[in-house]
Amino acid sequence: MTAGFPWLDRRKTLFQGIRTLVLKIGSTVLSSPETGLDLRLQGAIARQVFALREKGIRVIIVSSGAIAAGRMKLGVGKRPLSLAMKQAAASIGQSRLMWGYEKAFARHGMMVSQVLLTPNDVVDRKRFINLERTLETLLSLDVVPVVNENDSVATEEIRFGDNDRLSALVSGTVRADFLMILSDVDGLFTADPGVDPGASRISHVESVTPEIRKLAGISRSGLGTGGMASKVLTAELANQWGLPVGIVFGRRAGMLDRFFGKGEGTLFDSAVTPWPSKRVWIGFFADPRGAIVLDPGASSVLEKRKSSLLAGGVLDIEGTFLSGDVVRLLDAGGREKARGRVRLSASELSVWRDRRKRNETPESWPIVVHRNEMALWEGAGRS
Repeated sequence: MTAGFPWLDRRKTLFQGIRTLVLKIGSTVLSSPETGLDLRLQGAIARQVFALREKGIRVIIVSSGAIAAGRMKLGVGKRPLSLAMKQAAASIGQSRLMWGYEKAFARHGMMVSQVLLTPNDVVDRKRFINLERTLETLLSLDVVPVVNENDSVATEEIRFGDNDRLSALVSGTVRADFLMILSDVDGLFTADPGVDPGASRISHVESVTPEIRKLAGISRSGLGTGGMASKVLTAELANQWGLPVGIVFGRRAGMLDRFFGKGEGTLFDSAVTPWPSKRVWIGFFADPRGAIVLDPGASSVLEKRKSSLLAGGVLDIEGTFLSGDVVRLLDAGGREKARGRVRLSASELSVWRDRRKRNETPESWPIVVHRNEMALWEGAGRS
């Protein structure tokens, strides 16, 4: 153990177990509206990825920068843009972004590919599976996928919100072992280091507590007030399915070596056993179409034995859903215990619910949600 720095040993242990890593690169790291893309930094990133591949680690890049690159090409600087102009800037800048990556990785004999996503690509189960297969195939061919939100068609109502969250979703899709976020600051600090010279960096976060959320500028409503807020919210999300997240300053060469070897940046650790991608999709990606209220017995069995939900344990039904949809599973007090993919539609389930209300005892109750298609929350559940 490293004397006085057990968290540094934890990083080295984590690194030894990484087989797939998602590297998220923000626009403030990679580009600016005035100068466009930083081609030298793209070169530094390519060198790091090449070094990881030599160690047998597969890498997916989630990269911002298209809009900033497009702004520079259009000569519009930092001035506010309409949605249509943002979409146009993204369309222009995306080719420039990929050209920079192609040129940087070609120096190491590596190929890159472009993957543009919208929320529907991860919310819809079939499209999620197609995305998973595409990424896995690219990785098997030693290609480095470069993922970005399709900003040229995204609207304010239909978008991921930011590429920090997108990087977590991509990590869950490919069952990544680690998510590294390159930032314009070296992790989370006790105060704003640009204002308070006494601010110190927090090297290791075991769990995202209310105090950590406050340091990141996250309000009680879960909304953030800045770039670090988005990153901490992403780390909190990913930690729930067992994905550790690192945040490190990304404008210097050797950024990953500095994080894992020298202890720079902040590690948001997770003690949760990593979930399979199907469970991650059910719990975090799918859009619930309704809810099922469980009786106390079913709620207790679900939590303690992690068994399937039978129709005999259903108290009530909320919303309209079809077989194959994801629904929320609530206890009698309205607290969410799990999410699951139903085998019965709402109308079919209502027939069995009514039989229960009449105290009928059929020979067997049908399975409503199989335990293999359920994301069960630890502890008391979600409010």
